[in-house]
Amino acid sequence: MPSSGPGLNALIAQCRRLEAALREDAAADASAAMHRFVAEMDARAAPPGLWSPLALAVLTMAGGLGVGIGLLSLLLRPAGPALAAFALVLACAVTALALAIGVVAFMGGHSLGLVLLKRVALTLAEAGALGLIAWSQGDMRAVGPVVALLGGAGAWLLMNSNAFYVFAGYRMALRVMQARARRP
Repeated sequence: MPSSGPGLNALIAQCRRLEAALREDAAADASAAMHRFVAEMDARAAPPGLWSPLALAVLTMAGGLGVGIGLLSLLLRPAGPALAAFALVLACAVTALALAIGVVAFMGGHSLGLVLLKRVALTLAEAGALGLIAWSQGDMRAVGPVVALLGGAGAWLLMNSNAFYVFAGYRMALRVMQARARRP
């Protein structure tokens, strides 16, 4: 399965350094470059990469639906339709909750959101790969695992795109500048 690329790990590390500096009041001096970057992004009708959280949400929810379909396929005969449907709903609900927490934290400029989103994407891709192995053994249908793999891998690839990096950097820089503005 794909591992996190050095770009995403570097972005998370940078966000963590900025958060640590905010806690220690060492980031009190937001650099002129950061001010120019935020001003340039704010001057546009929409910051570059603004579409990336929406695309990430769609891909992640598709992956969660794929996991749910896979569970439905696995549980339908042995556990019955009620439990299989519950597993489908539960998989979608857990994915939606993790996605919501991750996106809210990410949009607030917190590295925790990026870490959570990265883990969700990789988990969905891994679940899809495991489902394809189960499909190859005749234990389930391929639709769920394929959707989970495509959704998870697509979310992971999106999080490693330049558009996502720019938007994540914008959100983090905005958080630092807002924290600086609140300090006396």
